[in-house]
Amino acid sequence: MMRLFFGLWPDEALRHELATLARQVQGTCGGRRPRDEALHLTLAFLGDVSPARASRLITLTRHFDCPTGQWTLDHLGYFRRGGILWLGSQSPAPGLEVLYQTLWKELTVCGFTPPRRPFLPHVTLLRKALHPPATTCLSTSLEWRFNQLALIHSVPQQRGGCYATLARTALPKEST
Repeated sequence: MMRLFFGLWPDEALRHELATLARQVQGTCGGRRPRDEALHLTLAFLGDVSPARASRLITLTRHFDCPTGQWTLDHLGYFRRGGILWLGSQSPAPGLEVLYQTLWKELTVCGFTPPRRPFLPHVTLLRKALHPPATTCLSTSLEWRFNQLALIHSVPQQRGGCYATLARTALPKEST
């Protein structure tokens, strides 16, 4: 079995900004940061999937038409369970919502059940944080431009998971 999820990877510049922010909030909230290369946005957590089903998901990914969009990250949040300190948005992200709904429509056809809770896009900055941040607003917002969805395998290791991309959607064609 393979533990799989669909997600978005930030570009290198944004990954650096996210990692810098994670280090800053760790200084005041404690906790454990994910590896810089593991920072991502999860769109659909699928759990343990058989190799045959994973093969079908790879095909789905390669043929999926990923919409492009932008997501503004400007809000820190905290899930008490697990002490998860995360970065998200104060306002809705219509492009992400379209991507999320379109992806789950395809996954439902493949026999997966969408989550019951509403979609709350976020990037985990800390796990086991000792307390929430003093403020939830960032002094400057970060912009995440997305155009490619990834099917990701979470490989368990001693210090958290290591992520391996199994497939990506095609990049959008440049307009001429």
